[in-house]
Amino acid sequence: MQVSTVILFSLLLCGVNVGAVLGRETLASGTTLAERVGQTETEISQLRLTMLENFEELELKLKEELTRKFVPPLIKSLVQQAMADILEEEFIGDIISGHVLDEVQSLKANVQNAKTQLKALEQQLKQVQQERDNYRDSLRKLLGRLTKDIRALQLQLNQTAADLCDVRTTAQPRTTAASTDPSSIVPPVPLSTQDSDLHVSSTDTSEDLTPSKTVPPAPVTTQHSDAHATPSPATGRDLYDASEDGDLERVKRILAAGHVDINYRGDYRRTPAMMAAVYGHRDVVEFLVGKGADVLLVDRDGDNILHLACAGGDLETVKVIVSLNVVDINARDKGGRTAADWARVREHHRVVDLLVSHGAH
Repeated sequence: MQVSTVILFSLLLCGVNVGAVLGRETLASGTTLAERVGQTETEISQLRLTMLENFEELELKLKEELTRKFVPPLIKSLVQQAMADILEEEFIGDIISGHVLDEVQSLKANVQNAKTQLKALEQQLKQVQQERDNYRDSLRKLLGRLTKDIRALQLQLNQTAADLCDVRTTAQPRTTAASTDPSSIVPPVPLSTQDSDLHVSSTDTSEDLTPSKTVPPAPVTTQHSDAHATPSPATGRDLYDASEDGDLERVKRILAAGHVDINYRGDYRRTPAMMAAVYGHRDVVEFLVGKGADVLLVDRDGDNILHLACAGGDLETVKVIVSLNVVDINARDKGGRTAADWARVREHHRVVDLLVSHGAH
């Protein structure tokens, strides 16, 4: 029964005409049973092969149909979802990147504004420092002019006193020789300033020091001076001013004329060589040092010639002074500053490098 069912199902699938098969069986009824069974098995084998081929073909068609109908929509939905996810991630990333870039740009703008403000403040500070230096220079020049005027008035007073003494001597011809001796005439007391080096002396230590007994000390004179002549303060001031101006020819004329203290003390007790150094007049410094100017002296604030040259910032002048190997390169003034400190404060970096190369701390 099972074999007949399989045969019938196979015939239906393969489109075999059952009637034709029955007809053949009827025609072959006269054959033996063994032949019929063998024939039937042969036909079953052929039907089995045909069914397998049909099943394979149906399977391929089914796969193709399923692939055609269901796979593209499924793939499309998956691709759309993936694209949506990617776009969403990129959108979020763009938002985050945008915020980060905005913050970075804001920080850059703030830093740039801070730099601009610092530069503006630096310019203002430099301007204030320049104004301060100009003000100091103006005050120093005014003080120098005032001192010069006072000394000119002192000279006029001395001359007037001498003229009065001459008039008295002429009016009294009967006076003794001792009274007419010029050495007995005491000149008026010169006006004292903070920059003068006047010392009080007296012929009698038991007596009070009166103005009539105040005399100026004997300053160091140049090699051209007369050994018995007293250096003139006015000439010393002229040498001071000429050195400050850097007028080498005028300095040479003043020293050649003699009767001048080459280490004359002017404003802030500075010497002509100091003034030439602070204003960077290298040739004047070399000339004065060659004529015997003392480079170991210090001014009122304890600054020596190297301190002042480094504050002025002229590199060649500093080289000349350092090459003398006389001034202590690490000497400190009353404020505790060295020459390198002055150069650093005034931002003379090349001078600082030069001093450091010669052993400055």
